[in-house]
Amino acid sequence: MLRPDANAAAVGNAVDQDRLWDLLMRLAEIGALENGGVNRQALTELDTEAKNFVIEWARARGFSAFQDDAANLFVRMQGAAASQDPLIVGSHLDSQPTGGKFDGAFGVVAGLEVLESIRQQGLTPERPIEVAAWTNEEASRFLPGATGSSAFAGTRELSAVLDNRTVDGARVGDELAASIAATRAELRPIHSVRPCASLEIHIEQGPVLEQAGLPVGIVKGIQGVRRIQVEILGETAHAGTTPHALRKDALDGAARIMVSLRSLTQDDDDILRLTFGRIDSFPNSPGTVTDKVRLTIDLRHPEKAVMDKVEGLIQEVATAQAHPCLAEVRVLSTVDPIAFDPSIIGLLENCANMMNASGPLMLSGAGHDSLHLGRICPTGMVFVACEGGISHHEAENAKPFDLALGTRVLAAAAWTLANR
Repeated sequence: MLRPDANAAAVGNAVDQDRLWDLLMRLAEIGALENGGVNRQALTELDTEAKNFVIEWARARGFSAFQDDAANLFVRMQGAAASQDPLIVGSHLDSQPTGGKFDGAFGVVAGLEVLESIRQQGLTPERPIEVAAWTNEEASRFLPGATGSSAFAGTRELSAVLDNRTVDGARVGDELAASIAATRAELRPIHSVRPCASLEIHIEQGPVLEQAGLPVGIVKGIQGVRRIQVEILGETAHAGTTPHALRKDALDGAARIMVSLRSLTQDDDDILRLTFGRIDSFPNSPGTVTDKVRLTIDLRHPEKAVMDKVEGLIQEVATAQAHPCLAEVRVLSTVDPIAFDPSIIGLLENCANMMNASGPLMLSGAGHDSLHLGRICPTGMVFVACEGGISHHEAENAKPFDLALGTRVLAAAAWTLANR
């Protein structure tokens, strides 16, 4: 069992709430919106400006900065054993078009505060510690999401993304090259560094912690996500002259499929999440019986076996309930769930207890960069309560005290992992 020592406690307690909040608010000025949020989408000039802001902060305190082929940014505190694999702490700087100032950015700023707390204590970790700002976690400007962390982890080849287009029509490879050229950090190969472990702190983006009156939670894993398309094929007919018994109404079939799946996947523990997020109807005319419907289903669960079972159920239900229409089911995309390393979870619990911040073990319903880091090294996450559970919205907010408390847990854990 990994246990924090006296130096870990000192580093955690050195986290300065005002310093943390001030840096976060200064970063939020880059891409600021009128209603308090930010628009700082990946590989834009504002995204690059935010990276250069972080680089300037780092160099003023004696830290070095690097970037890689995916435009991931790393701020490095050198360790006593400089050749050892570093601990990585980080999140992302990019936002939704009308995003909040805490999503992702808090995780990067908290990592910087960890480095500053260690520096203020006059300590040097055994291993290097690197604070990462991963590229395009949000996928608001181009697909796929978590571009940088997945390329770094090798779960997705960067070359497969380069010819994708942004929402404004630019080639992703060209935008990457421009961002790298404008970012004032040394370039290093993407796979030249392998982390010994990875930590991330993030606002919860949901209401559970706030409703429980708890500022901090420890994340035990991230749910898998599977996007499934069900296409129901019927036959166009006149809405006024065709008897119901003779219709092949694809929209009727879609309705039966949705009602049946909602009933059959009811989960008393509210762990399984099945969402009908999109319905496309053709010809989409009020005077015409629908001949084709596409349903897009978002399926989430922390166990792959359960997701496989529900996928099979969707196939069975779609075939049966679409009749007399036909149903075709295909998987559009899938990201397998991940359970975080038990030793890291235990360490974070110990650090939370040390900092008087004990909270529940939680699953993350949203995807994060840690989903990809967890494939290559022991990984853990800390959640901090956000007001109303609101995120991806300009009204996103969190309490300075809660953010600092979560960062103290992160700092104590980071020191422990960098010295094991």
